[in-house]
Amino acid sequence: MSDVLTLNGRDLTSGPHAPGQFADAITGPGAGRALVQFEGQDHPLNLELSLSLLSSLGPVLSVYPGDGCWSDLTVSLAADPGRTHGVGENRLHVDLVDRDRIPRYIALYCVRADPLGGGASALADLWAAVDALSDADRMILAQPVFCYFADQDVHGVGDSLERFPVLPERIDGSAPIRFTAKMVPHLERGELVDAEEPQVMAAAFGRFVDAVLACRSTIRLQPGDLLVFDQHRYAHGRMPLGDGQDRYGADERRLLRQTYVGAGAFGGTR
Repeated sequence: MSDVLTLNGRDLTSGPHAPGQFADAITGPGAGRALVQFEGQDHPLNLELSLSLLSSLGPVLSVYPGDGCWSDLTVSLAADPGRTHGVGENRLHVDLVDRDRIPRYIALYCVRADPLGGGASALADLWAAVDALSDADRMILAQPVFCYFADQDVHGVGDSLERFPVLPERIDGSAPIRFTAKMVPHLERGELVDAEEPQVMAAAFGRFVDAVLACRSTIRLQPGDLLVFDQHRYAHGRMPLGDGQDRYGADERRLLRQTYVGAGAFGGTR
């Protein structure tokens, strides 16, 4: 992921203009994502400084109230391999894809990397993927006929939409692209879509998934790294962890902390 803007944590956390510089890096012209590298591994202090920086983008959300601002993305051998805490690939998606107030930004802070060298974070530029679609597929994906399973016990993200379009009217960051590759097997069975020809919708969505995958890049976060990205533009996921996770205890496996930021005073950057 060579096009991520890398920012030094020491520079960003010193001086009165640091939060504004950070916000400009995310919301100004450019990639809409940044990697902050804190020196050392003073994780409590780094997390506190991260919240200060993130608040320059908008309100930091406690989507899962029991977790507070930061949720732990641990690794569990008992979890579905393709889910958040699993050991396999977590397919590209937008979090809380069905909610009417999808969080604008996601921040991932690395406490521990996978000791077996896997678990890279993946991002894919949805704007670029849309540009690769035909006009016909864009029209199909702009129809408000799709739905998805609603997360339970979440806060500050609005209601679950009964139906929604995958593509908004404008692809400029003013509204999210409601994408999750996890819809594919359901759409192929005629589920999660209310349309006379569900197979046509499934085929168009499948081509979109292929276009998104073609835009995927990965980065293996190291302890003290903070990756921030605009969820109105990027889908994210996780590459498989290294084989042999059972040789490590739960407190030795990969650990990221995640938080969400709501939309602030910034518009699209396209």
